[in-house]
Amino acid sequence: ISQNLGMVTLSGSQVWWTFEVEDAFKQVREGNKHAMKTLSAKLATQIGDLVNEVRERDIPASSAHSAPGQVSGSGAAQGQGLTPNARRKLNTIIIVDVHARDVIDRFVRDSILDEREFEWESQLRFYWDRTSDDLMIKQCTGVFQYGYEYMGLNGRLVITPLTDRCIMTLTQALSMRLGGAPAGPAGTGKTETVKDLAKAMGVQCVVFNCGEGIDYATMGRLFSGLVQCGGWGCFDEFNRIDAEVLSVISVQIKTIQHAMNSGVKRFQFEGKEIPIDMKAGIFVTMNPGYAGRSELPDNLKSLFRPVVMVVPDLELIAEIMLFSEGFDQARVLARKMTVLYKLAQEQLSKQHHYDFGLRALKSVLVMAGTLKRNSPDVSEEVVIMRALRDMNLPK
Repeated sequence: ISQNLGMVTLSGSQVWWTFEVEDAFKQVREGNKHAMKTLSAKLATQIGDLVNEVRERDIPASSAHSAPGQVSGSGAAQGQGLTPNARRKLNTIIIVDVHARDVIDRFVRDSILDEREFEWESQLRFYWDRTSDDLMIKQCTGVFQYGYEYMGLNGRLVITPLTDRCIMTLTQALSMRLGGAPAGPAGTGKTETVKDLAKAMGVQCVVFNCGEGIDYATMGRLFSGLVQCGGWGCFDEFNRIDAEVLSVISVQIKTIQHAMNSGVKRFQFEGKEIPIDMKAGIFVTMNPGYAGRSELPDNLKSLFRPVVMVVPDLELIAEIMLFSEGFDQARVLARKMTVLYKLAQEQLSKQHHYDFGLRALKSVLVMAGTLKRNSPDVSEEVVIMRALRDMNLPK
């Protein structure tokens, strides 16, 4: 982990996980009925080791002199502590690995013993394809090339069953050359899910916030850029754009989708001939039922796959984040915190500066991680209490 770039480490570990799972299926076919249980236990041990490493104290970035070849000093191995980069890398790997472990636990529970089962087909699976000598990503019927866009260590989402279903719809839409349209109330992670899928696939995702002021020429320029560089565009609150503009936009998107389906290298767009990159994707998010937002016209609806997002599972997210910050009793503490926030949201008077949603919860968790590392001898409950007090009393 310490020798490689974060993105390389992460992609490598996901390819390896896919291989291990398919190997377990193979062993089951050959008569070893406990192969999946063995894998589940192995993954749990690996996560335990990573969590222990995360507990090392911080080293400031300036004092960690790593050799040019190394990405960060392999500090944890010698027990000297972790640089901020190494810590971020471990956090990200734990978040992805916890989901991997949960998937395998589910396989053990529901006795899924064949790789052709939908439960396995519907996972985001990474393969190193020997014939094309390239990294491929598969999910259901969709097969995608990895995008190799450098992102650095910009953090990953905790993957809940809701995120899983949303990602599956989006990859299916992409494989049919359609767009994806997550809809749902604010704070349910619509944009974040699209961004996270882009991170997993190594594609650049650019987020635009739409408003009444956007005209078709602006959108045309954005689409033209996305199609040429193979990036993804996520247009937030798309239904705030005026209906007249939306009808022109639907023609533009239709042109792009037609060009993608016919597999041409160049096509006519807005009076110019431009090259097309098949990795491009267009996603829109919508908040239903607010003032100043219209329904999408039907000819535009048919170009996107709808996904409905609901309020995320706060407890699961809190648990995995505490876990990645090195807490042992993550499950108990996560439950206490989410109950506290739920009660605060329901019982306290309504004030503009009160926020007991996902974003506020997340900042408390990050702060709790820092506090825990600075005072490793204090009990975890006290650390969480301190973090909650420091974050919420000023409000």
